[in-house]
Amino acid sequence: MAASLMAGDSIHEFSLKTIDGGEMQLSSLKGKVVLLVNTASQ
Repeated sequence: MAASLMAGDSIHEFSLKTIDGGEMQLSSLKGKVVLLVNTASQ
């Protein structure tokens, strides 16, 4: 995900790549408590 969040954007509009290479829509998590952790390195 190379896009940055702008004011008014919702996290539910984005998707993430899963560990097995699939795609997950964050809208599927609407109404649930979510902890996002950035584990990227250089």
